[in-house]
Order: sequence, then structure tokens, then C-alpha cells
Amino acid sequence: MDGGKFDVIIIGGGAAGLFLASQLPSALRVAIIESNDRVGKKLLATGNGKCNLTNLDMSADHFNRPEFVGSFLERFGAEDAIAAFEDMGLLTKVIDKRVYPFSECASTVLDVLRRAVERRGTHIFTGHAVNSIGKFRNGFEVSGAMIKDGKQESFYYHADVVVLATGSPATFGRNSTGLFAALGHTVRPMTPSLAPIRTNKAPLKGLQGVRVKAGVRIGRRYEVGEVLFKDIGISGIAAFDMAGEIARGRAKAGDALTLDFMPEYSKAEVKEMFKKRLRDTTTVDELLVGTFHSRLQERVIWAAGCSAEDRAEEKICDLADAVKNYRLVIEGVGDASLAQVMSGGLEVEEFDEGMMSRKCKNAYAVGEAVDVDGDSGGYNLQWAWTSAKAAATRIVKNAL
Repeated sequence: MDGGKFDVIIIGGGAAGLFLASQLPSALRVAIIESNDRVGKKLLATGNGKCNLTNLDMSADHFNRPEFVGSFLERFGAEDAIAAFEDMGLLTKVIDKRVYPFSECASTVLDVLRRAVERRGTHIFTGHAVNSIGKFRNGFEVSGAMIKDGKQESFYYHADVVVLATGSPATFGRNSTGLFAALGHTVRPMTPSLAPIRTNKAPLKGLQGVRVKAGVRIGRRYEVGEVLFKDIGISGIAAFDMAGEIARGRAKAGDALTLDFMPEYSKAEVKEMFKKRLRDTTTVDELLVGTFHSRLQERVIWAAGCSAEDRAEEKICDLADAVKNYRLVIEGVGDASLAQVMSGGLEVEEFDEGMMSRKCKNAYAVGEAVDVDGDSGGYNLQWAWTSAKAAATRIVKNAL
């Protein structure tokens, strides 16, 4: 099926694709081509369904490619994103510098994006999987397959400008960077970034489902936040952030990961706390009661190399060390189905300050399709808004 001609075709109806379309004037004929049965599907799952839009502590240091991201954030940062969404009618709120929709519901964000896109007359094609982009002297041909009346059919659309906004295979996403590889672009393989960390199993015994606030250290990086124990390793916000160290090649399987179960206290303070308890306790088990979850208490005793019945006075140093340096061994990162974000994608140096390809004129890529990933806390969505705005600005400028 020949679907006709557009000024701009956006491949991918996720956060970046929808925001980009919302920033283009209605004078341009724009189409969004989405492989899922509806747009914004992945957006609904962000921030545990609350959609952490951005972060007031916005800095390029929170991204894997700070030297590239910095200039973009200077032009369109957190305050700009908040203002853009308020213009669409979204009411926001701030919790610990993280910006959410006032409703704390991701569907509210999708509602205002869809309304903005529909108001400008954007054509939306869902259930369309793009297989190739053909470059011709007078533009692009975007082709693929769709299901119509229970049968698979081919489609062909034409445009002056094409934008890759397909994101990554994280959760239920799709990696379509191969479409731009065919245009001459370099692709760094995608690896789960914001994802659980797989570790050796002995330190995890009996801890499945236990949540703690802990300090997590891998190499020189240290983060404090929620840790959720799983059979395969650790999850939670702190673990997700630290998984990026593995995805970006700064840590590998076999390296140590340590947990600090009392990050508010120094090791000396933990020892002193335990010594004060000796007046009322005699055994190791009694010494730790009231401090940790009972199952975590068992693992701390195990890690200290002692038993619950041992004399507490003789084991204080070992217990304090286990509390402050609970050691696990990295085995890898959870698979893409467990990840929120992937590290990798199209090489950023092959795109200019308007996110237009240096390899192929009028071809753009935004969001997770390029090799930019950030910490949890609204940074990855900010990159979606920022990169999309840069592309929209350049597209409009070139169209005038």
C-alpha cells in the first residue's frame, strides 16, 4: 500500500516521537509510524507508572555522554521541559527535585501529548513495523509491514524528512537502529542499563523480596537508595543506577559490588553502637535484633563468618565490617525485558547540534535511538524532550 507523501515521518510514537510532533507547526504534514497497537505504550510504564518527567538537578554529568549532552541541555533543560508541558495543559509537582505530573499518573502525560499531536493534525499509523528506509534524491521511502483485515500487507510512505525515534528494546521496546546503519551510521550494541544487577547467589539466600535503604558501591561510584533483593541479584533505584557502570564498560563480571546497610553511620560509629548494646545482650543474634529485617540479619551474621549463638563481644568488628561492606560478585546485568533503559545506539558524533545526521541530510535521530543514557530520576525522559526539541527546531528552520 502506497500511503502517500509527508513533509516529516517520525518512526516511533514514544516519548521522543510524540514530543517532537507536538513541537512542529501544523503547516507541515507530519506522520508518526508506530509498531505497537497504540502510541506511548512504554511511556505509561515510566517511573512505576508515575512518569518522572525531569529533574530540577539537571546536569550533563548524569549522562553517559556528558560532553555531547551538555550543549543540548543549555538550550532546552528541565525548566524548558516543564514550561512546554504546562503550555500543553499539564499540571506538575516536584518531589525531592523530581518532577511529576500533578496526578502522579503517566497516562496524564500521554493524554496531553496525544491532544497536542492531534490538534496539529499529525497522522498516526499504529501496528506498522518499519523494515527499511530508502534514500533518494528527492527524499525518503519508508517501508514495512502491517496487519490489515487479519492479513499482512506491505506499506510505503514518502517524506522529505525522516526521524528515528524508536527508543530501545528495553521492556517491550524495539531496536531499530539498523535502519540508520543502512544509511551509513555506526551503532554501539545496546546493553541493559537501568536494570537489575545479576550477582553470585550465596549472599542472596533467603532475601528475595526484602527491601532496604543501602549504599551501593562499584569501583569508585557510590549511590545511596533503595535496594530490592531478588533471586538473581539486586534491583531497586540504587541498583538500576549502578547497572550503568556495567553497561558502559566501567565494571564487568567478576568485579565486586558492596552494600552498606547503614550508610548514615561510619564503621567506627557502627562498632560503638554495637558496643553499647553489650550491656543488654550476650549473643550475636541478640546484638542485631531490632536493627535489620530478620532475614537480612541472618545474612549479615553469615557474611561476618559467625553463628547466631557466638559471643557478641568477640564479633563486633566482623559484624560491623559485614554491615558496612556486604560483598557480592557481579555476574552481569538483567536482560532487556527487565530494563527501563538501554545503553548504546547510534554514535552521537555522527549527528549535529540539531540531531540531524552528518551522514545523510534530512535524516534525524532522537531519544534512546542514539547512544545517550542517563541515571534514573527523570534524566532519560529529559533527553527525549531535549533531543526532540533540537530536531524540531532544525526541521522548522530548514523548512522555512
